[in-house]
Amino acid sequence: MLSGGSPQTDKKLFTFLLVTLGGSFVFPEYIAPLFVFFLYIYFIIHFKSTNRNAKLGDIGKVFFAYMCYMVISGIWSNTHVLSVLIGLLWMGCFLGYIMVANIVNTEEKLKNAITAINISAGITGGIGIAEFVTYNLTKHTKWFNFIVANPLYYNINDKVFDLFPISIVNNVYPSRATSTFDNPLILAAFLVMAAPFGAFGMLYFKEKKHRAISTFCLLLTLGGLLCTESRGAYIAVALSFFTLLLSSKKVFKKMLPFIIILAIGLPAILIIRYKNSPPGDLLVSNQSRMNIWKESFRIFTEHPILGLGAGTENIHQLLINRLHVDRAHTHNLFLQIAAEGGIIGIIFAFAIIVTVVKNLVALYRTKEYRMLAFTYIAAFIGFITMSVFEHTLQSPKEMMMFLFLLGFVEATFRLSNNTVQLAEDEKEEEEHFESEAEKETVNV
Repeated sequence: MLSGGSPQTDKKLFTFLLVTLGGSFVFPEYIAPLFVFFLYIYFIIHFKSTNRNAKLGDIGKVFFAYMCYMVISGIWSNTHVLSVLIGLLWMGCFLGYIMVANIVNTEEKLKNAITAINISAGITGGIGIAEFVTYNLTKHTKWFNFIVANPLYYNINDKVFDLFPISIVNNVYPSRATSTFDNPLILAAFLVMAAPFGAFGMLYFKEKKHRAISTFCLLLTLGGLLCTESRGAYIAVALSFFTLLLSSKKVFKKMLPFIIILAIGLPAILIIRYKNSPPGDLLVSNQSRMNIWKESFRIFTEHPILGLGAGTENIHQLLINRLHVDRAHTHNLFLQIAAEGGIIGIIFAFAIIVTVVKNLVALYRTKEYRMLAFTYIAAFIGFITMSVFEHTLQSPKEMMMFLFLLGFVEATFRLSNNTVQLAEDEKEEEEHFESEAEKETVNV
């Protein structure tokens, strides 16, 4: 599977997409979406010049309807402008879904796009490891005295956030990896979604070079994930990997070293976190989160139909006034959707889930793409599990990764039922490739 050989004539456009998938997450939250916005302009111009139209697919149509509802929610929101801006930010990140779904139209491109995600996760995970290790060596040894900035862009963020019209918290997390993200939980959400891509590349890419890249990046991804000290992420990646183990007997043997790493690493990191934290800090954190969940559900029951409106600021203010805790969101994606969008928002979210599941089931039923179906299912299970403990779509880069994931599902679905769009020269190369393959079959 995904051994290469398919045509790649939209090379410049696809190269820019690879740069976006593999490089945008290395930049701060306020820069990463610009990769998507600018690439989309070139994408639309290029597709028009090759007589193609960007197709949404069922997933895209349902998701677009939900985003329109988010923008409209600015009417009844107490923060009208911010709610509209949040909806528009979602729409901007949604362009990433459109591009992946339409540009990734061959198996060769799919393989390279997955590799780009693996590289991105590897780089960010590696930076997170460096942050975590240098902090603990500096704190617990006398012979080492150097700490990588954590978050990496903290000083730049401090200056940029002052320019925003709203107050944005810019915390330092010296003991917990954040890498190029704003806090450990956002990094963890990204790495949880990316980890199954690394496992797939390691297990199923035919070229030794691509398998080696995926294996190395998966090690860095899991290492970075461990260094976030996120207990919810640990449960999420465990369930995600368990899903992969169910896919095939041979998977267990190849995944065993990574399972051992997690089995040893998880308790070790938790011990380090306990040692670095003030006495009782973890218990206080757990109780605080429970109180926030209870209050968030109460907020939903007070605004059950339409919700408070898109964005976290409405909920943020209520949590400050009622619980006297400065928390920006519900720490649970599903409660966040309910509180922001009410029952109507829940219906939209349910429709998105049903549509994604339908496509994944269709992929699972195909022999050629079954393992990719398991990969996407594992990524979604990790994401959903993480979402129980965190608002996993609060930042632009989280939105981007989630929508890229939806784009991969849509692109693979189109490959499976042969509904991809090819440029004229791509069609000619595809016909030539198929003709050569038939000749080789006859000769054999």
